Amino acid sequence: MDNKIPLTKPQYEIMKDFYEIKPTKVLLDKSQRTNIWKLATARKQVPDSYNLGKLCPALNNEIEQSYTYGNNIQSAVFSECVYAQTLANMFQLEVFHNCRESAMHIPQTVLSLLKSYSLVPRYSYSTADRKRMLIQAGGHGGIDSALITVIDLNIYTIEFKEPGAKTSEPDLPKYGEDGKLITNIKFSSKYPQFTEMLKQHLGLNFFEHMGSNINDFTFDSINQAISDNYSSSNKYAHVCCTEDVNGFLVMMPINQIQLWARVEGEIRPSGRNHYAVWTPKSLQRFIFNLNGKIENNIVTLPLNRLEVRKERGGDNAISGYKITPLFFVYLEDSIIENDTLKCNFKSIRQLNPTIAAKVFFDKLKHNEVKQYYCF
Repeated sequence: MDNKIPLTKPQYEIMKDFYEIKPTKVLLDKSQRTNIWKLATARKQVPDSYNLGKLCPALNNEIEQSYTYGNNIQSAVFSECVYAQTLANMFQLEVFHNCRESAMHIPQTVLSLLKSYSLVPRYSYSTADRKRMLIQAGGHGGIDSALITVIDLNIYTIEFKEPGAKTSEPDLPKYGEDGKLITNIKFSSKYPQFTEMLKQHLGLNFFEHMGSNINDFTFDSINQAISDNYSSSNKYAHVCCTEDVNGFLVMMPINQIQLWARVEGEIRPSGRNHYAVWTPKSLQRFIFNLNGKIENNIVTLPLNRLEVRKERGGDNAISGYKITPLFFVYLEDSIIENDTLKCNFKSIRQLNPTIAAKVFFDKLKHNEVKQYYCF
């Protein structure tokens, strides 16, 4: 770790405050968070022994919201809430507010600052006199899982990351009937951090790589994707918080993550988001290759040639069937009879590829980070 990168003034100030406090373990470790997450996604009652209402009211509220609206919570949200509460406890910010109910307690100057960062307050943690305030926020185009500390209008933006996480994972531009990866001005302008990673795989054929991810990238291109991810005007962070191998909360400069993490790049042919089919000719070819038929826009496929699709969370029941790793149809849009599946061609969905940079804090230790920055 030669040639140290100097800290900016905001990085030095917030990290100095953080490391003057004794090492603090996160309120719920990964195992506990996973157990609660499994209960929450299955819509089961979280045991009173966790005392979430007092221990971590933000997480408790997120779970209640998911029950009310029927949405599954991402595991990263669990970590965000737990890390935020741990940091609030360290800074002795004992007054909690659910900003979804009301944000009247937040000074207008602070609200204006948040808006300038494209952030909307979700929860706040503050001293009784509100001179020091921690704002857990979210918003389209803003920092993912963001927490902001505002002290006398000095703003420190903090990104939370689990020990293994993606910095971001946008949809790639939709490929054509030839299946080849492309890029365009709109994507390059919105996600310039992925320019070098994409250059290495332009022309990649997703139809030839469906079912497997692409991870062959240079370190420099991955490092650029990670560093540049938090340097835009709206999506900007000063520091990153995560937990170390012993469960202690750790803070580091956002532009120096690569000093403390193992990094990887990834292109997923089958990403998170799905859309109406945009390569119908290719889909027809795959259907015929599976001994399927298309008559009057009705697709008939042998069930034994398809793989089941299961949604995350809940009881892990079958939600649909995969025609290939890139195409699927929901169970509710299908008719199953005589070992065959029938569906309308237009009901089939196509998964969009994504690109991401990933960080893994496999060997991170609180005392090593503190010593390196001389706090």
